[in-house]
Amino acid sequence: MKIQMKAVLMLMTAFAVLNSGCKKNGITNSSFDEPVTDAFSADVQNAPLIKFGADVPAKWYALAINLSRTTPNQSPGPINSRAFGYMGLALYESVMPGIPGDKSMQSQLNEMPALPQVVHGEKYFYPSCANAALANMVHHMFGNTSSAQNFTIDSLEASLNTLFASMVSKDVLDRSLKFGRDISNAIYSWSVSDGGDKAYLNPFPSTYVPPVGPGLWVPQPGQLAQLPSWGNNRTFIKNNAASTQPPPPPAYSTESSSKFYQEELAVYHESINQNPEHIIIAKYWAALPGPSVSISVLSSVLASKNSNLAVAAEAYCKVGIAIADAIVSCYKTKYQYNQERPITFIRANFNSTWVPTLPTPPFPDYTSAHSVQAGASARVLADIFGNNTTFTDNTINSLGFTPRIFTKFSDFANELALSRFYAGIHVLTSNLVGLDQGNLVGMHVSALKFKND
Repeated sequence: MKIQMKAVLMLMTAFAVLNSGCKKNGITNSSFDEPVTDAFSADVQNAPLIKFGADVPAKWYALAINLSRTTPNQSPGPINSRAFGYMGLALYESVMPGIPGDKSMQSQLNEMPALPQVVHGEKYFYPSCANAALANMVHHMFGNTSSAQNFTIDSLEASLNTLFASMVSKDVLDRSLKFGRDISNAIYSWSVSDGGDKAYLNPFPSTYVPPVGPGLWVPQPGQLAQLPSWGNNRTFIKNNAASTQPPPPPAYSTESSSKFYQEELAVYHESINQNPEHIIIAKYWAALPGPSVSISVLSSVLASKNSNLAVAAEAYCKVGIAIADAIVSCYKTKYQYNQERPITFIRANFNSTWVPTLPTPPFPDYTSAHSVQAGASARVLADIFGNNTTFTDNTINSLGFTPRIFTKFSDFANELALSRFYAGIHVLTSNLVGLDQGNLVGMHVSALKFKND
């Protein structure tokens, strides 16, 4: 159909702006020219972070991605993204004193209190600071995980500490562990007041009653609305949800010439004429929560570039904040407009027994959370590494999927957005506008200053 082809072309060009010159703040291209040396052969205490690889955060984020899939009520995008937001900030702040010229995010983030400081003149081993901070934050963010998974968390922390104990003195290691935990605890204490603390205990509040009317979202049988108040949560960057709200969606109409009708018809035609590649794309990007996908992409890029700990800390911090704020912005939009899902319109107007490729999620259509967080992460990734970056996403390979290769971050975001249309769960406008919405969120994150003036 003409509308379908036009929308697909729009998706493919929606992020063309990423190809232009990117502002790099904190992390520069020259960071990747710094050698990652065997720092343990010299005095590693107080060594700058360019001397250390990114193995510590890589291990923790791989574990967190797995936890996001296996921990009860941890897979919803809001809860998933929030965990990565606070993990990234804790990582960065725990190693920031070891990054020459960098500064804390405390003064730039929304209502963030002062954080613990290193003791002047004392030595620290920053990989162990990162290990302690991430271990502590993972425990906080995945508080409902199983005892077996808690054992896995403790085991990873202990194994790294055992390695570090053979490389630095006990007093340096103890001081470093304490600093990492203190940073993590301070950030967690701040997180408690953001509106999303322990949301995994009640992600589907039975007290919420959706508004009723033509074109408004109707839960599927057995569904309750997922986190309907999430859009009111505090963002990391002040007003990063309120200032990134999109215009209203197309007006509801059953007239065959209307945009609303044509978009729903496009979803229906896609589903009944679907090619196998579109089905693969839909299922591939649904195998993990959307925010976990963005973190997976970042981890792949860092590994391919053999990035150092300084680069990794700043990158995980930026992408984590971007996807967390993006989901708050998205859910603010969702529950403002409460647009019905394709399944409701299609069954009422085209085919009463129609079933989409993937199950319909329990929240309104407009805008697409996968698209918004993909737009935000792609913007930040492009600003850090340059949009024309080749990478392979293979985290989902362990679930039986073939890895997907991209040459641009914008291509990744576009495909992730299109996947929700292929799945039959979003109209194209929800994806297109979602990409733009996320892009704006990401621009605000890229404007954070990590370097001292």
